[in-house]
Amino acid sequence: MLVLFLFIAPFICSCLMLTSSRRDAKASFKMGLLCTALPLALASALLAMGGQETGSYTWFSLLGISIDFSLHCFGLSLWMVWLTTLLSFLAFIYSRAALGFGIREFAIGLLALEGTIIGAFLSTQNIVQFLFFFEAMILPAAIMIALHGGLKRRNAVLVFVIYTLAGSIPLVFAALYLVAKAGSVNILALVETLKILPLSTQISLLIAFSLTFAVKTPLFPLHSWQGITYSEAPYPLSAVLSGAMAKVGVFGFAVWVIPIFFDLLLKYNIYFISIALFSMLYGALLALRQTNIKRLLAFSSLSHLSFAVAGLFCLGDVAVAGVAVLLVGHGLTAGGLFFLGGIAQKWTGSTNIKNFGAFASTNPVYASIFGFIAIAAIAVPSTIGFVGEFLILHGLFNSGYAFFAIIGGIGIILSAAYMLRLIKCVLFGPVPEKERAGISLSPLEGAAAIPIIILILYFGLHPAPILSSFF
Repeated sequence: MLVLFLFIAPFICSCLMLTSSRRDAKASFKMGLLCTALPLALASALLAMGGQETGSYTWFSLLGISIDFSLHCFGLSLWMVWLTTLLSFLAFIYSRAALGFGIREFAIGLLALEGTIIGAFLSTQNIVQFLFFFEAMILPAAIMIALHGGLKRRNAVLVFVIYTLAGSIPLVFAALYLVAKAGSVNILALVETLKILPLSTQISLLIAFSLTFAVKTPLFPLHSWQGITYSEAPYPLSAVLSGAMAKVGVFGFAVWVIPIFFDLLLKYNIYFISIALFSMLYGALLALRQTNIKRLLAFSSLSHLSFAVAGLFCLGDVAVAGVAVLLVGHGLTAGGLFFLGGIAQKWTGSTNIKNFGAFASTNPVYASIFGFIAIAAIAVPSTIGFVGEFLILHGLFNSGYAFFAIIGGIGIILSAAYMLRLIKCVLFGPVPEKERAGISLSPLEGAAAIPIIILILYFGLHPAPILSSFF
């Protein structure tokens, strides 16, 4: 079945990359290009088919309960899988210029990370299976940061691993408790079991589930790992971490927290919306203060994904559809900006946006692409972000507390402020003392930006393919 082939393809390709030559970087790049293109082709085919699922296969036993393995790819999971394969493919293209060595090792790690992220997105029925991939994605990401990260990569790996592993502990214990009570790992059994538990136990389980996904997204105040991790990771990896892996946190809220605790959230969702909106404003204010482009984009992601979480907890179909559009749009814009920001870092030898200079005059092609994607990140009309943010604002307004929509609107205004500041510094800053002659996007780097631009406009003008998955 196609969905099974899609799931195993990144792992098989990762193993195949072990056979490539470590000394011949050109051959390794060509092979890696084919290996990362295969999952994208399979995901695109699956998207055209409207999704697919596998049967259940016996995996192992836990607490006397038979654990089955199955894959489900519909709606939000389908779009997140496709986005993951697209960003992984583009990340590998940009890695050729980003990495001074180890293109083969980067491909192996990237494909392994892609496979674990896809596994998490396809695990929507079995909580133990989801937990397996949720934890497994930490290892390849940490190894790639350790191998290819910046000067503070050791600290970044340590903070990343400690935060994400510690953050997973509440979910592990809560899930195992609920599984033991239900005698099943299936989400439907977990929902029915929760209803017969005392209210205090239900609330405790809700908090435990939510803490883990709040760390992964992340939400304030559990975001401290994000800045150093994104800034020390090589920029192609940062694009995947922000554009795909962070979405697993939002995805966890959507497919586990809300379905299992829906009745409870009808009473307590206001607290989740409040925390998410505060996190949105906090992330935007942090982004306004940054001069390091990677940290600026990291806190921009914090703000945008917090807004997505606020939309989820409106518990309405319109807002949830808006969240799906926003997540796809954020993946495209955040990924594109990390790719292009990394190129500017390579050209200038700095991550400080004040050192980038007037790319609008020295490199107009680069400036045009960067400017378009940055403007799209502001969610102007005709871009995909506008559709997602409008639908979420609609959901917030109809949540019973109209002032939530006002707060969300303020967050959107702040996002425009830090993005316009970024555009000003990168494209219209002071002309460098030394003329930057001979620097330009390679044909491959320029071509890799084209699908991002096309998709931003296509889904901005025609979001029906995403919205139809939810209505």
